[in-house]
Amino acid sequence: MKIAITGLSGFLGHYVAKKLFERDVHIKALVRRSSNTSHLKDYEEKITFVQGDLASKNSLRKFVQDTDIVIHTAYERDGAGFHEAANRNIKRFLDVNLSGSLELLEASKQNGVKQFIFISSCAVYGYIFPDIRLNEQHPLIPDSNYGAYKAAVEAFCHSYFISKSINTTIFRPVGIYGLKPHLTHSYWYNIIKDIKNGIDVEVSGGGKVVHVEDVAQSIDLAIDNKEASGKIYNLVGFYVDNMTIAKMAKEICNSKSSIRGTPRQPKNTIDNSQSRTLGVHYAGTEGLRRYVQELIDLI
Repeated sequence: MKIAITGLSGFLGHYVAKKLFERDVHIKALVRRSSNTSHLKDYEEKITFVQGDLASKNSLRKFVQDTDIVIHTAYERDGAGFHEAANRNIKRFLDVNLSGSLELLEASKQNGVKQFIFISSCAVYGYIFPDIRLNEQHPLIPDSNYGAYKAAVEAFCHSYFISKSINTTIFRPVGIYGLKPHLTHSYWYNIIKDIKNGIDVEVSGGGKVVHVEDVAQSIDLAIDNKEASGKIYNLVGFYVDNMTIAKMAKEICNSKSSIRGTPRQPKNTIDNSQSRTLGVHYAGTEGLRRYVQELIDLI
């Protein structure tokens, strides 16, 4: 099987490739000239690198030629945060990410790709109706440019699927945590580092998260799976507040740090039952503890 992945040099793409290499597959990666692929050196013999980006129609067409599955994880943000990138220069953002995604979808259709998997985000929901279950059928009213972009690409995926142009599958993860190629960018890095060093910390906030390996597992389960055709899946592990992370790190390190702050409760609960019917087994709190331990060991 031949699988083309955008964003392979990024955080999620790396874990997706690692999971897929458990299969008998050959992977094509769309990479920019400036991309750092050093963390993929163990897999280089199994990867064909195609130089290009979402802004280049020619490279996208070349990228999807002779391909069975396309997995679109890329999001070009030039070093900015996910939401910041969508607000900084809206015209460039739309030209590259939105138009590029649609060009990729169209090129996939024209080249006979069997399945197009799009990594969206729970940011598509935006405004949450308090009396409506927060599952995949909840209305989409994005409250950010980033969420609006993801929702727009989703709409085109639906259109292409309904017109029988191509099979599509959409995943909506919440915040994805896991060890990143740039370790300092990993979730809760600063909190855990301070705890390990015995520094007193004050924490606040929290959020819904999912382990990166759970997202990779979900994509793997959807590949060439008729049950996933035309489907959308929320990918949500659990809600965790930063107080819990700090206390967990303190216990593991046997740290003398004092922790101040007030735990924050989630505003809502996102239904992940449809992903479980796909066969996703979430890492849960055991996976979270394992991650905190791994990060402590590497700091």
